[in-house]
Amino acid sequence: MAKIRPLVPELAEVARTQLNEDEALIVTKIEALRTWIGEQNYLEARTDDQFLVAFLRFCHWDVEEAKKRILFYYTYKTKERELLKSREVDDKLLELARSGIFATLPNALGAGGPRIHYTRMGHIEPSKHSVSDIFRFHAFRAEVEINTDDNWNIAGVIEIIDFTKIPYSLLLQFDPGMFRRMNAFLEHGIPTNLVATHIVNASRETQFVLGLVRNVMKQKELLHIHSNLESLQRAIGKEYLPTELGGNNGSLNDAMAQYENLFTSYATYFKEDERYVVDEKLRAASEKEQQPAPSTLVAGATSEGSFRKLNFD
Repeated sequence: MAKIRPLVPELAEVARTQLNEDEALIVTKIEALRTWIGEQNYLEARTDDQFLVAFLRFCHWDVEEAKKRILFYYTYKTKERELLKSREVDDKLLELARSGIFATLPNALGAGGPRIHYTRMGHIEPSKHSVSDIFRFHAFRAEVEINTDDNWNIAGVIEIIDFTKIPYSLLLQFDPGMFRRMNAFLEHGIPTNLVATHIVNASRETQFVLGLVRNVMKQKELLHIHSNLESLQRAIGKEYLPTELGGNNGSLNDAMAQYENLFTSYATYFKEDERYVVDEKLRAASEKEQQPAPSTLVAGATSEGSFRKLNFD
């Protein structure tokens, strides 16, 4: 039997009908993924059941796709040390946890629904918080959610972003190249789907800029810009919003307070994480050994080596 959390019936139904989960095959597929990881001399990765099942569920139980996702996940974390910085739960991370910027609301959008994150942009202090600091917090939170939040993993996440009093100097830090590098991890690395992003309390000028951003998005339907609180309440359901917004889904201050304890409890986990990497030299040598002779290559075929050449810039 796999050592994973049991799902509530509603979430188990989502996993079965939308992610192709079959209880009879769970152990077999976890073992297949674990065996593959053990065979890659260049890859040091976590192999506990709960961690692996998160990637398998995201990939609809396609073991080959889960291999690619895990490989990207660790390749990114190896290459992008500049963005992710130290894996220590340090003072900077805990200060962000206490800042009131971020909150994970206690109730998902229904028992089988997506997790809800709430971000208060006006609580960001550009003199203390850089854009990369904010990204690092997101990355740490996501890595905890891989291990703790089945709604986040199976049903996805809704992001509510409150633009009240957003500091203009923060917008000046925006760099398209850095944004692409950050987005690569959120889109191709972590095992969850963004269900929707809801913007509230944005000024007219900000709404105009966000409208331009939406026009160039691949999935325009994911970005919702609300002109007032009532519009957000109708879209999400008033009962799923925090008390500060007239809802019943806990308070932002209580939700914020959970982060410090959560990160502190995972301090050892993140410290151990330093050893989970991709060794690019070993990887290149391994792929060279596995590369078929030129006469045996099918036109247009690609090898697994393409993942080594991923460009995050």
